[in-house]
Amino acid sequence: MSFVTDYARRFWSEEDGVTIVEMVIIVAVILILIIPTLASLGEAEDAKLKELQEKISK
Repeated sequence: MSFVTDYARRFWSEEDGVTIVEMVIIVAVILILIIPTLASLGEAEDAKLKELQEKISK
C-alpha cells in the first residue's frame, strides 16, 4: 500500500503529471467536438454519393 501512496504523492508534487493530465483533458475535449462533426459530414457525403449514383444509373 505504501507504493501506491508514494506514487500518488510523487504524482501530485511533480508538474509533469499535471501537464499530462491537462493534455489528456484538452485532447478529450477536442475529440468530443470533432467526432460528431465528422460523423455528420460522413452522413452528408453518403447522401450525396447515393444521389449521384441514382443520377448516373438513370
